[in-house]
Amino acid sequence: MRQKWQIAGLFLLLAGCAAPAPAPQTAAEVAPAAEEAAPAAEEAASAQVVIAPGQTIRIGGSFALTGPIPDPGKDIRQAAEIAVDELNAAGGIDGFLFELVAEDGACSGDQGTVVGNKFAADSTIVAVSGGTCSGETFGLKPILQRARIPFVSPSATNPDVVDAECDVCNRVALSDALQGQVDADFVFNQLGLRKVAVMHDNSDYGKGLAEIFQNAMVALGGEATAFEGVQVGDTDFRAALAKIGAGQPELIFFGGYSTEAALIAQQMKETAGLENARFMSDDGAYTQQYLQAAGAAAEGTYMSFVAGDAQAEKLAAFTEAYVAKFGVEPSQLGPFHGQSYDSIQLIADAIRRVAQPDDSGNLVIDREALIAAIRSTAGLAGITGTLTCDELGECGAGGVQIFTVENGAFKQVAGFGM
Repeated sequence: MRQKWQIAGLFLLLAGCAAPAPAPQTAAEVAPAAEEAAPAAEEAASAQVVIAPGQTIRIGGSFALTGPIPDPGKDIRQAAEIAVDELNAAGGIDGFLFELVAEDGACSGDQGTVVGNKFAADSTIVAVSGGTCSGETFGLKPILQRARIPFVSPSATNPDVVDAECDVCNRVALSDALQGQVDADFVFNQLGLRKVAVMHDNSDYGKGLAEIFQNAMVALGGEATAFEGVQVGDTDFRAALAKIGAGQPELIFFGGYSTEAALIAQQMKETAGLENARFMSDDGAYTQQYLQAAGAAAEGTYMSFVAGDAQAEKLAAFTEAYVAKFGVEPSQLGPFHGQSYDSIQLIADAIRRVAQPDDSGNLVIDREALIAAIRSTAGLAGITGTLTCDELGECGAGGVQIFTVENGAFKQVAGFGM
């Protein structure tokens, strides 16, 4: 596979991988709906999407509008809407305009399955942007693969979201295989710390990233004094922290999301053995929600984010349109708006290359041609940088940034692979 990043001393071959958060419904509750939808999904799958004059080019979106990260999910949806607005203002494709069909993937594997079946049963859905979280995307993945509907995730970072067996799977987010190793390198080589405790929220995302970080720290010569799992939605982490404090680690790394990260940052300061320990988390907690919830406890903590190589002019134009439409800066909701915008643009660019008019004035999109066109994307200018997809569907640009919290705001202190 083409190597996009080269960082001295990094890129170990690690087994664990990362992804999103728990489901608001149990598998038993969702399974009947999934089973009922499956035959319809298979029946709807066809070799071509034929769009009649006056109809739209429909792109599905699986967005975490509920669940553990509703603000970042809202940001991702709204950024996709800005991309669609821009495409339509430019005339669409041969006069055919785009439509975003938004569904709530809830950052959940079970709900991702429900959304995937809904899209697969709808023969007008051409492609999908999503899912937001990795577990949600794992729910979408096998269904869209069978239905031959390509997807581009803006924010699902588990390494296994893309693989050699899935030709419809693509993303513009960067892999946690990079993030976890970069985080460990920063802690070991730049902070000079050797003893760490690792916590995670038991989600595919949080636990997977925590495993990558722990393995990378040990490989560098560090010591993991604990590996503790908690649950999304927990509010009292004192028992787990007391157990961790007995090992007197120099830093706690948490794989998970904003609310739990903020509570851990607060409660560790009350725990014996952790009074002077530092705290670090990941892109799932790199939000304004974390800053607000943690308050004073956020000061001096660290976060990483799998960032693109932001193009200033494009980002400024996007931000202006976003604020004009939604009345809020995108950064106040979440960090993945650039990747969301780029996922829609990447899909549209591929559609533009394969769509053909027929004698009746319809726009015809061959599904297999579209799958191949997305995967063959090369040199596409996006907000997050120049997008080029490799043979696995890794299309992202940029690298990993490390931030600390200073005076209530994130301040970048390191960057890798940018």
